[in-house]
Amino acid sequence: MNERMSAADVAFLHRETRTAPQHVAGLAVLTAPAGGFDYDRLVRLLEERISLAPRYRQKVRPVPGHLAHPVWVDDPAFDITYHVRRSALPRPGTDTQLLEFCARIVSRLLDRSRPLWEMYLVEGLSDGRVAILTKTHEAMVNEQDGIDLAQVILDAAPAPRRTVEAIWIPDAEPTSLELLGDAVTELVRRPLGLADTVRNGARRRRSDVAGHLGRR
Repeated sequence: MNERMSAADVAFLHRETRTAPQHVAGLAVLTAPAGGFDYDRLVRLLEERISLAPRYRQKVRPVPGHLAHPVWVDDPAFDITYHVRRSALPRPGTDTQLLEFCARIVSRLLDRSRPLWEMYLVEGLSDGRVAILTKTHEAMVNEQDGIDLAQVILDAAPAPRRTVEAIWIPDAEPTSLELLGDAVTELVRRPLGLADTVRNGARRRRSDVAGHLGRR
C-alpha cells in the first residue's frame, strides 16, 4: 500500500493559492572548486544520492472523490533534468541580481503532477561563485522527519561521502479503483475519522472550484 499523506501535510496543499505558495526555498552561495562545478556534475551528484531521499521521486496522487487523504506514489515518468535546472546571471552577477532571480523563481507554484521540488544551479556570479537554489513543497519537508535536498548534496566534511547510484525501478502507479478500495478499507477500520474525511473532502472541492474560477 502506498504511504498516505498526513493531515498536516495535506493542509499545506489546501492552503496553497496562486498568490500564496506553500513551498520553502533555500539558497547556498558557494565558491567553485579549482576544477569547477557545472550543471552536469550537479545532476550526477543528485542521481547518486537521491535514493537517500526517496520522496523526491514521488508525486501526490489524490483519491477519487477525496474520500481519503492523497497518497505518495512513485513517478514513473520521473526526469531529474526537469527538476534540476541551469540559469545564469549577466556576468559579473551581483547579490542583488541573485536575490531578484530567486524572488521570481520562488513566486511560481510547483507542478503538482510531478514530484514537488525544483533545484537551480545559478552561474555567472561575481568572484567566480555559483549558487544553488532549492524549492520544495512544505508537504514534503515537515519539521519532524523531512529531508531537504541540501542535506543530500552537501557534506559536513571536506572529503565527500562516497555514494553509488542505486538502480531505481518505480512501483506501479495504483489505479483509481485500487485507491478507492484502500480508502474504504481504512474508513471501515477507523469510522471515527469518516466525518473529518468528508469535511476535508468538501473543503478540497471548494478549493478546486475557487482555483478554477481564479484561472478564468
